Amino acid sequence: MAESRKRQTSVFILLILAAGTVYKVPYLKSVFYDQLVASLDITNTQLGILSSFYAGVKMLIYIPCGIIADRLDTKKCLVFSLLGEGILTGVYALLPSFGILELIQALLALVNVFFWTSFIKSIRILGKNMAQGKIFGLSEGFRGITGSIATFIALKCVSMMAETAHSIRGALLFYGALYLVTGILILFLYPDDMEEDADHHQTWADYVAVFKKPAIWMVSLLIFTTYSMQVAFEYTTTYMTQVLGIAAVTVGTIATIRDNICGVIGAPLAGAYADRVKSSTKVISWLIVVEIVLSIVLFLSPETPKIAYAAMGFVLVFSVVLHGVRGVYYSTMSETGIPVSMTATATAVVAVLGYTPDMFMSLWCGHILDAYGYEAGFKKIFAIIVIFGIIAWGISLVMRSYQKRLLAKQK
Repeated sequence: MAESRKRQTSVFILLILAAGTVYKVPYLKSVFYDQLVASLDITNTQLGILSSFYAGVKMLIYIPCGIIADRLDTKKCLVFSLLGEGILTGVYALLPSFGILELIQALLALVNVFFWTSFIKSIRILGKNMAQGKIFGLSEGFRGITGSIATFIALKCVSMMAETAHSIRGALLFYGALYLVTGILILFLYPDDMEEDADHHQTWADYVAVFKKPAIWMVSLLIFTTYSMQVAFEYTTTYMTQVLGIAAVTVGTIATIRDNICGVIGAPLAGAYADRVKSSTKVISWLIVVEIVLSIVLFLSPETPKIAYAAMGFVLVFSVVLHGVRGVYYSTMSETGIPVSMTATATAVVAVLGYTPDMFMSLWCGHILDAYGYEAGFKKIFAIIVIFGIIAWGISLVMRSYQKRLLAKQK
């Protein structure tokens, strides 16, 4: 028993390491924008095309790949995705032509989809049904830590090659090696018997049944609304500099804490409390109310540097709460009756619908700021967060009612 628990802990650590870094290469421009443009000798428009190409392919293949992942061995899917990304990153480091880069982005989308659907399934299996909140909260929190550490190492690798014309190679070689090593370790350490419903082979009727489950659409709508709040909330970086006049260096520090440290606090705490009250949806509904209140406070606040410290505090508290919601919204699958054997399919459907705000929220918020200016624009953005929060809160209440009905049927 002790040996099995030790191995499961090792697998959990490896999964978190992988989950915190698999998206670093596809989204390399978020940290190494200038280095990418210079090293690849491409234009800003071409870099934008590569990003859009990756996102578009991922959206198209999420559901079919999720169905395939549910029919395949979870361990093999994880190993395939990590080794595949390691090889693709190695080819990326050769700084090929633009056409090859597009192909690499498409293949990165494929391996990332297989990884993410299999990762969520593995976390559900590790947590079982009695500790879903805790395991998802810990995974979300520590994923931020591993991602941050990897980014700092990648920055160091790039700085070491700063004198060369192709400094981005340093980051790519580091990430490629990390993926390969992690994939190999999972190959040897991931237990072969760590599967759920191993004797049950899904049929197409099973998949149709998943699509008919109200829980799928409720979880999707919950993530859609809360993720919309998150994307809009990320504009608080500009709010603090342009409206409140806070120094860029200070705001950069706050943004780093907001995006990384707050997750380490919020996600595990929300997960542990969700298990304590035996309901992730109940905790999510409470946290959403806090988000709504904080957004209303920011909406009503005057646009003056006098509130700078208070605003920074509100932003950090909001981020802790936001990461708390993120940390447990996948654990609602267990509470709403989605079987573990169908997790990859369910995750794919939820991801396609839940993360569509990536396709429009930034454009919407950017247009608002351009059209109305920063002061009036942020009033509208905070109002949008409040509106999405109210909708999300309503969805969480419906989910709580649905969960109670399921529990009543089981008695």
